[in-house]
Amino acid sequence: MKGQLRINQLFAFVIVDDDGTEGVVGVRLGDQWFPLMGADMARVDSMKALVKADPMLRGRKITILRFGDREDIGTIDRSDEGRQP
Repeated sequence: MKGQLRINQLFAFVIVDDDGTEGVVGVRLGDQWFPLMGADMARVDSMKALVKADPMLRGRKITILRFGDREDIGTIDRSDEGRQP
């Protein structure tokens, strides 16, 4: 798998709901929802087009936030279970 070797920051497209709470924007592609989050500016730039094209986001303000300072807070290790084909 080629790509970023380590995720040191995370970008998220965030919207403020009508009740004042923040949430990560998701877009529906086919029958699945995808949260608009990425670890590099190339991914962020590609997601901007999704935001601009989604009619459900018309009239809304979307903010792109960057979260940094990586900190490990836990691990879920299932490596001893084997993989499904």
